Amino acid sequence: MDQDPMRDERVRDGRDGTPDEGDSRARQVLDRIMRGASERERAIFSQRTFGDEPILRTGADLRRERKAAASAASETTSAATHVHATHADAADARPAPLPGAPGREERAALRRAARAELPPRPRPTHDDALRQRSWLDELDAPLDADGPSSGWPYDGWTWPHPDVAPSHPRQDARKAAARAGRNLPQTLRELRRLETEPQPNGTRLTGVSLFVAQARLAADYEDDSAPSPFGVRYRYSVSYRDLSNEELRGYFAWRTAWRAHREDRIPYTYGHILAAELVNGVGAKPGMPCLKELIRLRDRAAELDADGMASGLAFDARRWIRDYAVLHNLPAEFATSADERAFAQAVATLRTAERAVLCEAGARDLTPQDMPAHVPSDADVWKAMAVLSSYNVERSPFLRNNPQSAAAVGAAVFRALARHCGKRRKTNLVDGLVGWESNVGWFPFPDLPCTLPKELPSPTYRIDACTRVTTLAGRWFIRRGYEHAGKSRDLGRILRAMDRQMREDWDDPRALKPRPLAKYLEKIIVQASAEQRQRELEAESRKIVIDLSKLGGIRAAAATTREALLVDEEIEDEPTTTAEGFPIAPPAGSGEKSAAPVAAASLATSNMPAAATLATQPDPTTAVDDDIPCGLDDLELQVVARVSEGKPFSDLLGPGKPMASVLIDSINEKLFDELGDTAIEYVDGEPRLVADYVEDVRDICGL
Repeated sequence: MDQDPMRDERVRDGRDGTPDEGDSRARQVLDRIMRGASERERAIFSQRTFGDEPILRTGADLRRERKAAASAASETTSAATHVHATHADAADARPAPLPGAPGREERAALRRAARAELPPRPRPTHDDALRQRSWLDELDAPLDADGPSSGWPYDGWTWPHPDVAPSHPRQDARKAAARAGRNLPQTLRELRRLETEPQPNGTRLTGVSLFVAQARLAADYEDDSAPSPFGVRYRYSVSYRDLSNEELRGYFAWRTAWRAHREDRIPYTYGHILAAELVNGVGAKPGMPCLKELIRLRDRAAELDADGMASGLAFDARRWIRDYAVLHNLPAEFATSADERAFAQAVATLRTAERAVLCEAGARDLTPQDMPAHVPSDADVWKAMAVLSSYNVERSPFLRNNPQSAAAVGAAVFRALARHCGKRRKTNLVDGLVGWESNVGWFPFPDLPCTLPKELPSPTYRIDACTRVTTLAGRWFIRRGYEHAGKSRDLGRILRAMDRQMREDWDDPRALKPRPLAKYLEKIIVQASAEQRQRELEAESRKIVIDLSKLGGIRAAAATTREALLVDEEIEDEPTTTAEGFPIAPPAGSGEKSAAPVAAASLATSNMPAAATLATQPDPTTAVDDDIPCGLDDLELQVVARVSEGKPFSDLLGPGKPMASVLIDSINEKLFDELGDTAIEYVDGEPRLVADYVEDVRDICGL
């Protein structure tokens, strides 16, 4: 009968625990691994294997072990509930987990065992508190650039070690001596003594009072020492006390160069101290001289920023200038720049225009009685939109060449959007572009140690069109008309879409590519542009154009008409001449009164050229046509013929010929003797024969 080889191996293992020589290599390696594992590790390993290693355990063995672990866990939980008097007793009462127990319970038991093995945490002693306090004192004290004193807890630029013992009183005395700056000039030593010496009343100067006293002490001090090769550390709200001895002397050397206009840079820390001196009246007289020094500081910092040596001081200097101008009631044009004033004026213009639109529409609980006194024009609204927009309208050739059309369309778009936002949105149009108006507390010079006045020189100081500082119940408030001082990208997209639509409506060849835009906004722009284009076309149709090139012909025709309108009395007054060019003698009964005019006429005629005299003589070869009716000439007969047929006669007129209205009047005068009435009248701007005299005129003119 065949025997199972696996059964023989299991028997041999159970008999002596050592593999026989006939065992396979894999079996020997596996036995070596399992002998090195503890019973607990073997249980955990077996728990995670079900059928991978049937040599070690069968599925029935694993199932029995898990049931035993579950029952042990339930018994442990019930036992812990009864003995829950204290946490320590409960922890001790819990038995160790059995092999093959769930992972959560095993991990909890391991954590409890690890905590039990840790030593108790030591409580801080009095020496530890002294050591910590000394460490903090060393950190709070400013760094002394003269060199580390004995007991210095720093190792290079690293943090001090907590185990450094507190310094000895003698060491503190040496530090104080080094702090007093025995190697400093006399003025700076006195400046340092103000930090430690008590006043007559027993108190020490601190804060703003200490800085003002030190600044006045060193107001005229000058230092010609070479600048330090090391840069000064950046500090925000800084005073003399925060500087080391080397930095202090370096500051006064820099200030001497600044006052002599020989500085080449502005360290951020030094700029703050200089500004603090100026606002406290040190270095310049209070008022306009001090403000000019602050402006110089701002301009120089801006130049250095432009040259790549930015220190961030120009931004702070602009705020110092504004606060100083308000506190001393100086002109507002010094408080802000021209660009800031233009931006604020544009915001104020749009807010006024928006309020007028909301009053007309009855939105936001506004009525026509709330209408502002002055409503901006279309040109003002368009100029304000151009200032606030990120789209530069000056770079658009179409908008630049059509300013009136652009202003009309832009103002129409603004009013439509203001009406839409006032009725359908919670935020007004201008608030959505530049932010809301605000009224907050005003605290001047927050980063400079200075003495502030108790009240403002003026109860209301207007910085620009949208910003003003007021006093209320002893407190200062600043009211701003906007939150964002930058260009509006939303308004820029609106103006670009308007530019594109106007180019399309005006048939401009330089078209712009369309960009995504809200449908309601696109509809507003299209409608405003189309309406303005229609108004301009109608205005051009009614426009009268005068061609100045025909002015010479018009003058010639007027001269001819003037000669034709001479009355008979003027013709009779002119002297008549004979064929030889001599004047005819007056009648015998004229007397001496007519002698002088006749002589003058004779003298004038004698002075005329021969050609002109001959031109006035009648041509004997020309026969007088007695068949011309009523004295009408050829042109007048042709005009009467055209008028009787209802045809235009403008082609008969031209340079050297009378105007149409003058010609019609001449015809009516010549036919008046025959008809006793006007023959030609104007009907709808066109000359027509009077219906009652049509046949009579035709008979007279032989038509």
